[in-house]
Amino acid sequence: MAEERGAQEQLVEPLSKITANLVRDADLASALRLVDRICTQTLHTATSAVMIMDPRGGMQVLSTADDRSRVVRLLEDHAQRGPWNDSVATMDVVGSGSGGDNGQWPALTRDAIAIGYRACYAAPMVLGDSPVGSLALFYREHRTLDADHRALVRTLADLTTLSLCQESDETRQELLARRTLAILDDRVRYEHALGLTSGRLNVDADRAGAILDGHARAQGLPISVLSRHITNGTFDWTELDPSM
Repeated sequence: MAEERGAQEQLVEPLSKITANLVRDADLASALRLVDRICTQTLHTATSAVMIMDPRGGMQVLSTADDRSRVVRLLEDHAQRGPWNDSVATMDVVGSGSGGDNGQWPALTRDAIAIGYRACYAAPMVLGDSPVGSLALFYREHRTLDADHRALVRTLADLTTLSLCQESDETRQELLARRTLAILDDRVRYEHALGLTSGRLNVDADRAGAILDGHARAQGLPISVLSRHITNGTFDWTELDPSM
């Protein structure tokens, strides 16, 4: 129990700093250092790195925790064949828990062992539904990641992705303002659609809301889109099932 609390305490401060970094001016270098700190303290890694998908094809080394030339060279030499590629292809955490244990990447395994790394894992960095890179972790000893550790690696990969995508404060404030206005407009439109439905079907607002929600789910439509169709007069009322 004490060990579990200790692990949680090790996570709290760096995770809070990463999230604070995400809501202020983005500082990618600081975020990557914090990610590496969690990797070192909680996952007991020797080092970590970020591999990014090159729009021109293949993968490139974006950053490493320590920027030691041996690690960078290892990643550059095996950028197109390693767990980072497979993690992107499978959209899952991929790795080799011990040097040469399954022969997936024999050349990488050989060169990694030569500079002191005996295990390597990688988690996909995903933006929307598309992979954009991979967070790679290296160990100096044989290592197996359990389900909790794999989940943490994926979370760190997601935070790394978010750090890469951050805009300036001014840009984000403008985006937030636009999204806020859009949400408020959608809410007003929904209330209008609710009133129209209630009057047309002669039901109360709660029942009208249930009918609209049911129709939106059945049609695979966002409720905002359905509301727009109703309020702009393009909705076919014969499609609406009052029994929903």
